Amino acid sequence: MSDGDDVPIPPSLIRLATSLHQYNAGSIDSANKLTFSKSFKSSGMHHPATSSLLRTLDSNRVDLATSLTSKDAAGVEGNATRYLPSIRRLLLSCEVQPDTAVLDTKLNFQWRGALEGDGPGGTCGKVRSSQALMYEVSMTISSIAIAHASLGCSSSQTGDFASSVTNFKKAASIMDYMHTKHLPQWVSLGSSTSEGDLPIECTSGGCAGFSRVFLAHAQQMAIAKALQGDTINFGLVAKLCKGVQGEIDEFVKMLRKDAAVHYCRLPPPYLKYIAFQIALQEALTMYFNARATWNKGSEFGLALAMMYDARSMLEVRASVTSRGIPEDIENSNSALYVLRGELVNFRSHVDKIVEGWKRDVDTVYFDKIPNTVPVASVLKKGMVMMKVEPWSHASLGDPEPVPLSVQAPAPPGGEDYSAPSPTAPGIERTDSDLARELQAKLNAGEDV
Repeated sequence: MSDGDDVPIPPSLIRLATSLHQYNAGSIDSANKLTFSKSFKSSGMHHPATSSLLRTLDSNRVDLATSLTSKDAAGVEGNATRYLPSIRRLLLSCEVQPDTAVLDTKLNFQWRGALEGDGPGGTCGKVRSSQALMYEVSMTISSIAIAHASLGCSSSQTGDFASSVTNFKKAASIMDYMHTKHLPQWVSLGSSTSEGDLPIECTSGGCAGFSRVFLAHAQQMAIAKALQGDTINFGLVAKLCKGVQGEIDEFVKMLRKDAAVHYCRLPPPYLKYIAFQIALQEALTMYFNARATWNKGSEFGLALAMMYDARSMLEVRASVTSRGIPEDIENSNSALYVLRGELVNFRSHVDKIVEGWKRDVDTVYFDKIPNTVPVASVLKKGMVMMKVEPWSHASLGDPEPVPLSVQAPAPPGGEDYSAPSPTAPGIERTDSDLARELQAKLNAGEDV
């Protein structure tokens, strides 16, 4: 006689449940062509505090660009975190001193988005540019989020699911901050930049969507952790799988509605992965619900019908609109192909359960097996245990602005950047200068 609790969870199930798309941060294009100290030379380099900030910005930006190019997630997170306070300080300085924030050369921030696939090789986005400092701030914050997602992927591969949960929750929380607080501020400042000209991680709809999918990834890791325990609550795991499916479904709906242009730019392999996860989580929901029903000890026929249904969901779908696993799982050129062996092993595991349960139902329990799973027995609502947390960072405090002011050129033979006397040689006096000089003489009783 079979017992649902006695059938161990196969490693292939855990590997399928924790399968992830590898997230990598974007990149800064032509990083060496932009220097803050050159652009703000006239308005900032003669102020010690401003000069120090500008040089720090130049150095930190090169460090960030280098780590982005090398796909070093920990380096990206560290360098972006160091760069963020400085670039926010410059942004505030320009906001409070708009008349004196004069540029010698234009700032043109060029980034390749991390999450789009319309660039070279389909693995990154095209170069998208903006002269707005807010764009640079936004992409820096998004880089921190995506770096945490990348670290979450790495932790999952080593089986450190707890660390993976932490990183994906941070990624989701930062994206939520972008959507709810940071990007609305950019709009309120009167930005004329079209969202269609920006990478998806720099748009409100895109950030909202990826916050949901990162939470789904965090919950995938929590499920894997639960499956490694001595006692498994199959009913709870079924609800968690349904929750993952719901979050990824919502991600697709949000992007199609609020970021349709960007949704079309997502890499095709990523869209296939999303379709695979939705189908897999639906099958896992039915699988765990079947095991929970069997363990109740009263509805063995219903449990077997559920397991039959779960097994059918693990087959390759007949069309893109039908239920089942995306056909790319059978394509050796597809990124999903690496999971084919795990899927085959999991199918075999389900087949063995079905075989044992069918024998018991026919010879021991004599329970009726329904032709289809009753609608009332299908799990309709999942559980989402992962929530975003307020993203707090020291760099999000109020930075101290640095002075910006344009000074006249220094006289020959010296480095004196102080304001010149109205009567200094070579300096043409304006009517205002002459009027002030005349008034001073009148006040002093001098002859004019």
